[in-house]
Amino acid sequence: MNQFSIVVNRYFSHQKSSYINSNIFKNNCFNLIQRSYLRPSISHASILQHVKELKHLQQVHAYIVTSGLAQNIFLSNRLTNSYASCGLMNDAEQIFHRIPCKNVVSWTILISGYAKNYRFVEAIGVFSEMVASGLLPNDITISSIVPAFGKLGLTQIGKSIHSFWIRRGYGSNVIVETALVGMYSRFGHVGVARKVFDYMPERNDVSWNAIIECYSDHGFGEEGFRLFNLVRREGFTVDCFTIMSLISAASSIDGSRVGEGIHSFASRTGFQNDQLVRTALMNMYVNRNCTDDAYFIFNEMKVKDVVAWTLMLTAFSSGKYWAKALEHFNEMMRVEDLELDSVALMGILKSCSSLGALHQGRGVHALIVKIGFTHDMFVGSSIIDMYANCANLEDARIFFEGMEEKDVACWNAMIAGNGMNGYGNDAIDLFLQMKGLDINPDESTLVCVLCACSHAGMVDKGLDIFSHMVKTWNIVPSSRHYACVVDLLSRAGRLRDAYSLVNSMPFDPDFEVYCALLSACKVHGKIELGIEISNKLFQLEPNDAGYYVLLSNMYALAGNWEGVKMTRVSLRAKGLKKDPGFSSIEINGELYTFMAGQKDHPQYSEVEGLVKFMIERIKEAGYVPDTKSVLQELSDDVKFDILYHHSEKLAIAFGLGRTKQGTIIRITKNLRTCNDCHYASKFISKVFERVLVVKDANRFHVFEGGVCSCKDFW
Repeated sequence: MNQFSIVVNRYFSHQKSSYINSNIFKNNCFNLIQRSYLRPSISHASILQHVKELKHLQQVHAYIVTSGLAQNIFLSNRLTNSYASCGLMNDAEQIFHRIPCKNVVSWTILISGYAKNYRFVEAIGVFSEMVASGLLPNDITISSIVPAFGKLGLTQIGKSIHSFWIRRGYGSNVIVETALVGMYSRFGHVGVARKVFDYMPERNDVSWNAIIECYSDHGFGEEGFRLFNLVRREGFTVDCFTIMSLISAASSIDGSRVGEGIHSFASRTGFQNDQLVRTALMNMYVNRNCTDDAYFIFNEMKVKDVVAWTLMLTAFSSGKYWAKALEHFNEMMRVEDLELDSVALMGILKSCSSLGALHQGRGVHALIVKIGFTHDMFVGSSIIDMYANCANLEDARIFFEGMEEKDVACWNAMIAGNGMNGYGNDAIDLFLQMKGLDINPDESTLVCVLCACSHAGMVDKGLDIFSHMVKTWNIVPSSRHYACVVDLLSRAGRLRDAYSLVNSMPFDPDFEVYCALLSACKVHGKIELGIEISNKLFQLEPNDAGYYVLLSNMYALAGNWEGVKMTRVSLRAKGLKKDPGFSSIEINGELYTFMAGQKDHPQYSEVEGLVKFMIERIKEAGYVPDTKSVLQELSDDVKFDILYHHSEKLAIAFGLGRTKQGTIIRITKNLRTCNDCHYASKFISKVFERVLVVKDANRFHVFEGGVCSCKDFW
């Protein structure tokens, strides 16, 4: 390195970004170059090494061109690398193609640039051109291209490159061998990755991180931790990537204490403030449904990127904190320069869908159009699902038909939307259209179709589709498909056939199948069979209070109050609690949520009078409260008060008072609606001449003129 380059390097190392971000770069540095009598290519290359901003890179580039140095291969390689480092691969490629006599460094820089910018197909294309030109790759070329094979799952080509490396006798190289460990990990070949690692004569921190990550990512968390302990004994340095691999390993091990231990270790070693580590910890807690822990980390972050915001949105959505998810999304929208991605958009659409927040969902749809995500098919299927779950099938259909390209997920969403809204024939028609367009259905498609047949009472059609799944579509029925057919038969009153199907299944029934059968037992009053099914459910899901409540309601309907008492004692003995019922209603874009029995609600003074008026009116029309599911030792007044303050009644009364005559009232409830609320809703729809759309935990109920779309089966 010449004297000028040494001066430049020292100056940059002291001044760093403050120097680069000032006009001194333009005024002083170029003056030094212009006055320098030393080799200009070396001087320019030294400056390029430190340029971080595009405008300064372009200034250096322009000066190189005007100085007649554009054909210098050394400078051209440096320029290619600088543009690639800025993510400007088109500019990098233009400079590369202008190099008259490209060497292996030229090709390697372009290959590495594409790989580092996640343009793996282009990286492989350039690599192929290089080999075709007669140049042999070196160790840096190999280590640059190997990750691309891993990312794209090109197993055979990856193995060929590994064989090439061995045949050419390049010898041991820690960088190449570490890249090979990562590649085989991507292929899912954990054993091969371990063999490569074990034969490495030299290992560095990156090598250890690669093999720990390999085991962690493929569910072998215990081995990942064993290797970590070996790393510490051999004295290698732990960095943020090690911590992230351990977090991944903890996620594959049952129990939360391991994850908490890694969190504690990250704090002790000073990595808890690293953005990547915090994000990984958040992801771990989100996957474990520890929303409060994830939120604590999120709030501690000084700088929150779109990944952190989206993870928290996912946590609220998957944890059924849907109202909080909407609030969180509105906060996201107030953050400057935060670019939303498809994951965030799908998360907020899911929350709008779950809450029946149609107005909010339309706003998100408008935002999607504005920022250009309408062509994303994952987002598109979420939009269809949102409209369908808000009982606005017409808008779902309009969007679906307007999509230029549809994948199977979009078709599934539209079929499911028709099915859940009671349009079974339309769902079947869509299914047949898929066949005409040569779109192969998947397992979810058949689930959607069978559910549609069930909700529409199309028993023969559903059974015909089920019997031809393997022969026609090469899809082996899973437990979900059996659950749909059990529900189909049960709704038609063919409980014996449903139970026979369960007993003839080629594998052990899971909770979905038994739950469908238990619901049928409740409707048809088959108490003994219901008790038998409940015992099987308790074995599969011993900590789900919902099944105890369902069994208790069955006993109550049969007048077996001793059975009710025993079930509730068992519930308390296990320390289980029934989830509190809540219902939401959206009015003029604002979401209102009511809890069962909630008398401290901000709008309760308004709702109380509306509920009394509503109950009086439907009583005059013949409504009689169904108190069978309420504890019998309570007085009648207390029983009635409990029933009148169920969450959907509060929400419906509020909707009647706050909306104009003729407006559809849309309610979303987190639990299955009770017999009394279902019975009352039919009277409300008739007396007040309103359409009520109630989506409970099990299905849609559209009440109109005193009749429900579910035909009293839910």
